[in-house]
Formats: sequence, structure tokens, C-alpha cells
Amino acid sequence: ERDAPPARAPPPPAHDPFHPEPSALADDVSALSVDTFAAPPPAAPVRVDASEEMVLGDAKFDALAVGAAPGADRAKGVLYEDPHVAVAIEHDYRGSEGRVTVRIANKAGAPLDSLKSELDAAETGLRHEFGPLSSTTLAPGEAAAQLLMLECMRPFDSTAALVVSFVSQGVPYEVKLALPTVFTKFLEPVQLSPNVFVQRWATLGAPGLEHMATFAASAGPATAAFAKTRLVELVRVAVVDGVDDGGGTIMSGATALRTGTVNAGGEKISVGCLVRLEMNEAAGAFRLTVRTAVPHVSTALSEAIQKLL
Repeated sequence: ERDAPPARAPPPPAHDPFHPEPSALADDVSALSVDTFAAPPPAAPVRVDASEEMVLGDAKFDALAVGAAPGADRAKGVLYEDPHVAVAIEHDYRGSEGRVTVRIANKAGAPLDSLKSELDAAETGLRHEFGPLSSTTLAPGEAAAQLLMLECMRPFDSTAALVVSFVSQGVPYEVKLALPTVFTKFLEPVQLSPNVFVQRWATLGAPGLEHMATFAASAGPATAAFAKTRLVELVRVAVVDGVDDGGGTIMSGATALRTGTVNAGGEKISVGCLVRLEMNEAAGAFRLTVRTAVPHVSTALSEAIQKLL
């Protein structure tokens, strides 16, 4: 007598909720992990580039860079502020070197974390070194300070950028500001006799070394008294007396751009700058001529003086 064949288990129903297909189970777990347990994406950083706008005409930048406005304090002041931070600068320059203290205050109602400031020297060629921030976390109303040492290594006509970054309520911020360290900060007056001035003026008469501009007086009268004060105090030009002054309508002066670059003899290189300013009080106009050995310095110094007159 033959043994009966073993009984077979009945096939599962076409759709058994207690025995799902492996592929369906994987899909369900994948969807559950993505939709329910995944961390939220990080907040996109907020970037503000105010550097170009500041250079083109910002009162706070102008006050610290040149100080032409009445009552302006060129030595210290607020450079920038928004709802989150206020950035203040205190700076001093001697020869080719500058010492800048950057202060960052928390204006927001929440703490600021991961505070950092950096310098983008760009095309200025400024040699720089940042000291450590006094604090990288600021409670509302608190401030941190950082020392920045600078040295002018070559003539420049652009501006460096101060980049301040921080995190507020989980959102990273980056603010790019124009540093008010313009090349005129590294000028020093040069005392010349009339004869030496005339000789050097002739030496710098080659094509391309001179920049000449005629423009209307906008900051004050086109007089020697007004112009001398602006040149001496704001651009650090030493007036040379005894050169043909056109009966008091022409002013001559000399200054030098100091750099930290040394020559073969180990001495720091300077770029001499000569200035001739003609004044027409009746017409309310000036004619300015600047000569240096570096063409773009002639242009930059001329433009800086024009803004003051």
C-alpha cells in the first residue's frame, strides 16, 4: 500500500496584508524614512555684498575713508549696520603700516554664533594679519573686537573687503563691506624746496605720468585758503612755497605713497606725488595736475583730490 503524498500548503491570497511582497515592503520603509525621519535641509546662507555701493557713495564709508564732510571723524566711527549687526572701525596709519580695530556688535534679539571676520585684499596687495576675535558668540547687545594689521606693499586704486559672517537662529549670514583703507591713508607729506620741486616736476613730464582735470568747485570756494586746508589735512600734501603761484591762484605741493616693499638696498620704496592746483574763484572752478611715476596713482590721487574740492 502506497504512502499518501504530503499535503501542500494552500497558496497565499493574491493580496495578503500580513505577507507583503519584499519590494513593496522596501518601498514603504523608504518612504517612511524620507517623509518622517529625515532631518530638515540646512538654511540657505544669506549673503549681503554692500562693498560696491559703499565705495560709490556711502556717508559712513566716506567719513572714515576721507573725512571730507564737516564734523567727520576719520579716526573712528560706525562703518555699517543692519538689523543684526553694527560694525565700527578705529584706525591709525604711520608710513606704510596701518592698525585697524574692528568692533562687531549684536543688534538682534537673539544670540549670534560662529562669528568671524576676514579680509579680502583683492587687488590692493595689502599685506594683512588678523588677530583673534575677543568672542565668537555674542548675546544681544554684546560686542567683540579684533585687531587687523595692514601694510601697503604697492600702489593701488581699489579697496579691500571686510567679510563678516555669523549664525543667527540657525541661519548663516555673510556681509561683505568696503574697508575704508584707501591708498591716501599711506601718504606722507614731503617738504621740498622750490628748485627741487621744479626739477622733479620736469622729470615726471613723460607721457602717461600726468593726470589733468578741470572741474567745478563743489565743496567750497575755489580759493587758495580753502584748497590748502583740504590738501594739507585730508590728503597730507605739503605745500611748496616759492614756486610760480600766479599771483595766489596756483598752488604746488608734494606727498609720497609709502610702501613696505624694499629695494635692492633694503630700503622701503616710496612713490613721489607732485600736485599743481590752479584756482579760478570768479568761475568757481579748479584745474588740477598730478604727476607720479605710476600712471594709475596719478589718476587715483587726482580723483581723490577732486572729491575734496
